[in-house]
Amino acid sequence: MLKLKRPVVARIATLTEWPLILIDLYTEEGVIGRAYLEPYILKSMRYLIPALHDLGEMLKGRRLAPIEFHEAARKSLHFVRYEGMSMIAVAGIDMAAWDALARAAGVPLCVLLGGSIGPVPAYNSNGLWLRSPTEVASEA
Repeated sequence: MLKLKRPVVARIATLTEWPLILIDLYTEEGVIGRAYLEPYILKSMRYLIPALHDLGEMLKGRRLAPIEFHEAARKSLHFVRYEGMSMIAVAGIDMAAWDALARAAGVPLCVLLGGSIGPVPAYNSNGLWLRSPTEVASEA
């Protein structure tokens, strides 16, 4: 849990802490794929972390193939459905698998997927969320 300097104010809650799950996917070849999940609330970590471990065990010993990993992980959820927490866990493994594949190839993931490296226009609110402008004017 990360303690936030400034609470996140959303319509449904004010969050003073931010859960963060760091994922390291170790391959048989020694390449480590990394990803992270930010599940918004602490309670969700009680479900996601065991699910990540279960998925990791299921994929242990398999050749690094992100599309096959995703399909196998998704199919393993047949009886619990393909949405919500279960798919968040699958997404974490999916991101780590793609990262591992790019690291194994020695190229950035965007290049591996056919893109190129360069500036990307983006909007940054610095996490101001629903705070009023007067509350965050000095930071904005």
